[in-house]
Amino acid sequence: MKLKSLLYATGIVILAVIFNVRCTKITPTDIGTDLLPAIDNVHTFDTVLRVYTANYLFDDSTRMPYYENHALGLIEDDPEFGSTDAGIYMSLVPNSTSKNPFISIDSIVGIDSAFLNLSYTGAVFGDSNSVQRFTVYEISDPQFLDTFNRVVVRPDFLTTGTPIGSGLVTLNTIDDAKTIVVKRDTQTVSNVLRIPIDPALGLRFAAYDTGSVYPSVRRDSAFQKVFNGIAVKVDEASPSKSAITYYSLDNENTKLTFYFRVKNNGVIDTLTTDFVFAKVLTLGGKTYSVSANIINRTPGHDYANLSLSTPVADPDNLYIQSAPGSYAILTVPGLKNLDNRLVHRAELAMYRSDVPGNDIYSGPDLLYLDLIDSANGNRPLSIRDDFVYNTNTASYDYQTFGGFIKNDKYFFNITRYVQNLVTTSDTSFSFRLYAPKSAMNYYVYPKEYGDVPYSLQSIGVNPNVAKGRVVLNGGGDPALKPKAMVLRIIYSKI
Repeated sequence: MKLKSLLYATGIVILAVIFNVRCTKITPTDIGTDLLPAIDNVHTFDTVLRVYTANYLFDDSTRMPYYENHALGLIEDDPEFGSTDAGIYMSLVPNSTSKNPFISIDSIVGIDSAFLNLSYTGAVFGDSNSVQRFTVYEISDPQFLDTFNRVVVRPDFLTTGTPIGSGLVTLNTIDDAKTIVVKRDTQTVSNVLRIPIDPALGLRFAAYDTGSVYPSVRRDSAFQKVFNGIAVKVDEASPSKSAITYYSLDNENTKLTFYFRVKNNGVIDTLTTDFVFAKVLTLGGKTYSVSANIINRTPGHDYANLSLSTPVADPDNLYIQSAPGSYAILTVPGLKNLDNRLVHRAELAMYRSDVPGNDIYSGPDLLYLDLIDSANGNRPLSIRDDFVYNTNTASYDYQTFGGFIKNDKYFFNITRYVQNLVTTSDTSFSFRLYAPKSAMNYYVYPKEYGDVPYSLQSIGVNPNVAKGRVVLNGGGDPALKPKAMVLRIIYSKI
């Protein structure tokens, strides 16, 4: 009985001590966004592990579906990363189902004007005060209509070479309200890029044969045989070339509009007709369209030292450019030597370097971190337990996982991953750091799911391609380099 009472009393004392340590030591820290135990070096400890880095260019295979934001613009010389040229290629088809979209060539008195309208998303990367000349060409390349959902890194499609329209635009005015008057009708539109088009194109369209070009069936494909589509680019002679803007093709405001006059029974009337973005193929219940967003990058300055195969090993600075761009491989040898412990927080932290261009060119919305399984063909794995994928939305909780910038620092929460390493002595993989539009990962399901096979998933990360770049401090001895990239671990001994 005495022994039982002693054990009971001892248990109460131990519980009280644990409760006191866990409850009275909780104070905010400067790590991540959580509340953590205070580091007193009695109950709770802090260790910093060195990170070794290697920087590469991506052999990028990013694809651009028609429904995602398309990049358009020219950055002539980012002082750290070099140049970026983004162009939009798209097929257009008649919106009208009448025998001739212009009624008839004989009834036309004149084509007053024509405008290509692109629905502006409001997103801009670079200097929004830039003044750029947007130029429109007719696509002559027969390969343009052959494939769908193209990669963004590929050669430009051939064009006729002679512009069919152009307009000089101050980028910060694209979202301004614009008034359009047709006869007595007044319409106001905003968030639309309007590029003047040569009205002669309307006369050409109106003269097409109604039987072969504007038939009642397969109308779109018939028109595409005589008009491949248009390419929109920013002219290299633009006054300022330091920005990219973003547009939605799959929007009712994206269209080519002609304003023309016809004579009907002796009365002259003013009309409009639209040619809209083409959706031409349905597979598996999904609609695909003929479009492309081609992004050409020419690495410059120190960024030009990166290659697809040979790493820049353990550099002072890491160059991370959003897709199509670059990535870094991170290794933390110290993870292999950790003894068993209770990990309160493990955070991979990286500081942004103060380099030229930061005032104009922002960092990516999100950086992304996964694992590289070198024993299985370098397959990319999600970070188990810390990264939780939502299969319904093809996204994840970045607020918990990290990847956004806070106080000039990016961080990733990999607490459960590190705890699993010290508990089970599992394989420690290298990390991969990059800024994709979407990531292809073999998703490693959380432990509570049981032994579920890894499944390849497309994970949405950043909404805009080619938006964002950042120079990060590389790894190094944290004692000599206060803002080195490190893995910081807050833990208690067991």
